[in-house]
Amino acid sequence: MGLLDGLLGAFLKLTDPTPRYTGSRCLVEKYAVGGCDECLQACPHEAIDLSHFRVEIDDTRCTGCGLCVQACPGLALEYALGPAQEALTKGRGQLKCSRAEGGGQEIFCLGRLTPGLLAEAASRLGKLTLARGDCENCKIGGPTVPERLQETIAEARRYYPELEVEVTREELSGPVVGRRELFQQLLGGTVRVAAEVIPEPPKQWGFDEEAEEQTLHAELRLRRAAAARSQGVVRWPAVAASDACTLCPVCTNVCPTGAIRRERDGEEYVLEIEVAACTGCGACIASCPPQALELVELGREEVLSPEPLELLRGEPEWS
Repeated sequence: MGLLDGLLGAFLKLTDPTPRYTGSRCLVEKYAVGGCDECLQACPHEAIDLSHFRVEIDDTRCTGCGLCVQACPGLALEYALGPAQEALTKGRGQLKCSRAEGGGQEIFCLGRLTPGLLAEAASRLGKLTLARGDCENCKIGGPTVPERLQETIAEARRYYPELEVEVTREELSGPVVGRRELFQQLLGGTVRVAAEVIPEPPKQWGFDEEAEEQTLHAELRLRRAAAARSQGVVRWPAVAASDACTLCPVCTNVCPTGAIRRERDGEEYVLEIEVAACTGCGACIASCPPQALELVELGREEVLSPEPLELLRGEPEWS
């Protein structure tokens, strides 16, 4: 490795060393029944420790591959989505990992691609082409990257069924972005905040964009934007409640994204869900004392509704 490569690697490590962790969205910190160790299982470098009931990342082991971010069901781990979205846009749907040969737009590792990034990019750009390097011998992501990427692609098709993705070892067309140019771009400030170039959702659905920016995670905004453009059958994960529900607050307490809410309306309580905020993590289902919740799939209209979906209403026996 040359001096410039070493400087670039050091710069990347300093500016974007490990995923950002938000404990309030972690199912371990939420004390969801069964807990969660998805990030631990996904990490190929033993950089994650859950022994203190939170996610702790060893930055001397972490390579920044992003596999833990792909695996996290509560979106507690994240990298800024803006740079990857911008690279997909500039490459017109073509993107390569930093170890792939040839030219074209680049991302550090394909493990950093999320369902929302893929779905939203495909909804604007059409077929995506992702070029990977020798994952089997790569020290960044390792041999599990291709399998994890296919799982991410399958998840993305829930939000944008028309998604077409080709994963190739062939070189992409386009000018080679040299290490010197990439280093200069990074110094110039091309590392941007999460999803800053996300297009506005269709106005006809009545979104309050200012309010959405404050509540809906950037990854979920990307998924929702893709669903809004889809002409296919969107299969967004959500939950349904049976009459066995006692309207207790457990599901609302463990939900990592605030998708499930319980409101009081006079003498009654109302259990409702913001469909676009649900990741289908299943924490509410596993934690529900009477086992009154089940995972379902909802379509485009429910996802884009400006109002939450009512799951159950009633006056609980304990009130």
